[in-house]
Amino acid sequence: MKTDRKKKISIIISIIFVVIAATAIYFAMPKNKDLSESEVFDKAEIEELSGQVVDCINAEDYKGLKAMSVDEMADIMNQERMDEAKARVSEDWGAFQEISSITTTEVTQRGTTAAVAYVAASYENVDIRYTFAFDENLKLASLGIQ
Repeated sequence: MKTDRKKKISIIISIIFVVIAATAIYFAMPKNKDLSESEVFDKAEIEELSGQVVDCINAEDYKGLKAMSVDEMADIMNQERMDEAKARVSEDWGAFQEISSITTTEVTQRGTTAAVAYVAASYENVDIRYTFAFDENLKLASLGIQ
């Protein structure tokens, strides 16, 4: 009789643990939605900001990039760091041709919401995929180059 009770208690504790773990995982996982459905961001504004970031990168306007960035990003917006990032993709990009597409999404994770833009840009010698994340103050919070 006591072993049945202990078994039931053990099963109940296990179920509670699984529910708590699943809930924690759910809240930790990023949630995405189309930026056009966002209550925080304007899709056209994020697309425009993304174009401005590409323009600053192409013009090597690191002061402009710093001004657009959150404080944590401003420190790495310099010629040396950007040259390193560019060289990882290709040593010779050639002249900028065009932005061929911008895809946007809203990502919410652990209570933080960001607008993410995936930008496809063509250069003379290489096609580049940029990833930009903007915080709720429309500051550049992340920049990736592939």
